[in-house]
Amino acid sequence: MSAIATDPIPVRALNQVTYCNRLYYLQYVDCVMPTNEHVEGGLFDHRRVDDPDLKNKTRSDRGTATSRGIALSSETLGISGVLDVIEEKNGEQYPVETKHGSAPHDDDGKPTVWDNDAVQLCAQALLMEEAFGKLVPHGFQYHVGSKERVELKFTPELREKTHGAISRCRELSVLDSPPEPLPSELRHRCFGCSLAPVCLPEETLYQIGHPPAVEEEAKPPAGITRVIPQSDDGAVLYVQEPGSSVGKRSEHLIVKKDGKELSRVPMHAVRQMVVVGNVQVSTQALETLAANEIPVSYVTGHGRFIGSFVPAPAKNVSLRESQFKMFGEPAVCLELAKAVVRAKLSNQRTLLMRSLRDDDTRGSKEYGARGLYDLLRTLDRHTSVESVLGVEGQGAALYFAEFGRFLKQPPTGKGFDFTTRNRRPPRDPVNALLSFAYAMLAKDCFSAVCTVGFDPYKGFFHQGRHGKPSLALDLMEEFRPVIADSVVLTLINNESVTKSDFVMWRDACQLTDAGRKTFFAAYEQRKATEITHPVYGYRMSYSRMLEVQARMLASFVRGGIPSYTGFTVR
Repeated sequence: MSAIATDPIPVRALNQVTYCNRLYYLQYVDCVMPTNEHVEGGLFDHRRVDDPDLKNKTRSDRGTATSRGIALSSETLGISGVLDVIEEKNGEQYPVETKHGSAPHDDDGKPTVWDNDAVQLCAQALLMEEAFGKLVPHGFQYHVGSKERVELKFTPELREKTHGAISRCRELSVLDSPPEPLPSELRHRCFGCSLAPVCLPEETLYQIGHPPAVEEEAKPPAGITRVIPQSDDGAVLYVQEPGSSVGKRSEHLIVKKDGKELSRVPMHAVRQMVVVGNVQVSTQALETLAANEIPVSYVTGHGRFIGSFVPAPAKNVSLRESQFKMFGEPAVCLELAKAVVRAKLSNQRTLLMRSLRDDDTRGSKEYGARGLYDLLRTLDRHTSVESVLGVEGQGAALYFAEFGRFLKQPPTGKGFDFTTRNRRPPRDPVNALLSFAYAMLAKDCFSAVCTVGFDPYKGFFHQGRHGKPSLALDLMEEFRPVIADSVVLTLINNESVTKSDFVMWRDACQLTDAGRKTFFAAYEQRKATEITHPVYGYRMSYSRMLEVQARMLASFVRGGIPSYTGFTVR
């Protein structure tokens, strides 16, 4: 358990804790600070208040003295804040706070102030009273959306509520995991919340109330309505031209080779950069990418994921403490290992059945599908991670024994053959594609677990792989068939790649630059494909699904939900 925080609580945090305890915890304990259009709108509305040229300066207009950006702090109250505006008129001082939205109205149609905003404004008044030694009986809130200025009286009841919010912040700060999401009668507060994609309130409550079902008794999807629509803004920038360099000019990334500009990409249009092979990235570009929280992943030309240059890790230390504690318990590791292997075997079986749907060869799909189904039925009887790993290996043997049948042979006879899985290095085009696809998936899973705040090197399934991002490899198991293998089959069966897209060197096979370019396009298209979540019942992209699964795993690790359910397709 964390030590009781002694740092002053920001006044704005009292707004969050009054609105939602879970929101406060995620933002101020876990230090998760995403933005959406509402947050950006608020920053825009505060642009005058936050102007450094106006801070701590007083101006007079028509008998009212106005001071902006005044920083106050109180050890007695345990809070601090920067007040938007302090006005003084007729010897009386009072705070004025600016809010982005429109003012609410009471039953008589008069504008008023939301409870959480009232607590924040009252806290500012308490700071003023201690700093200036004068009673502050009221303040004002200006609503930009409706252009209304509303007076707020600081009653004894409101002052007591404000002190209660301060105490609640202290209580929440020592918890090891976030409190439960808001109850159903307050769920409307989740709509528009910038932390909804992190909090996942509907999903979390559903998991709490519905223990996992075995495959034979699988429940229908919950049909949860997403709190806000999700999209993956920005593109993945792949840089693979040998000898090229990436620099920064203004707000653009510039790719050059031999002094000539190859491409220019606006920074705001990029959500990730992938560097393949012999490419240099300047310090200025890396610094700007980190400042904008854009990760840079490095992959060899052979398709081996090396690592990622990412922004400073998430500050939620309590998650990593829980991760190391939970992943040190054999029973927990066994439960999670079964969940991911169950999902992987199920997805392999689904892809096998789909790929061989039109195969007339007797027993072409029955043997492999039946074998995978039998492994699924025996999974719960295993009592160690090692034996579950053995089941995963048996499933892979059955699956790849049939994989060659998934490949369509064109009339020209210039198709690809597959007999067995080989790697380090891959020795034929199909294995080269599979290895490269797994490397791309590994870097995306690495990014997902880092985004959530996990240590990517402490896993529960691939525990013995020292120096490997074990947790990223654990998460990718359930996505191998539906993302990586699917991309490979699409490229081959649609004849998007040919044998000319590969090069052999010392018994190793790898993609050419042109082949990798084709692969990247197909891979990103697959990640952008929307699919219905098997548990929650709403649609999202595969790219978003990686993060959702990582966040649900984090919720399980911290005790927020009773179990983790792997991702499966039907």
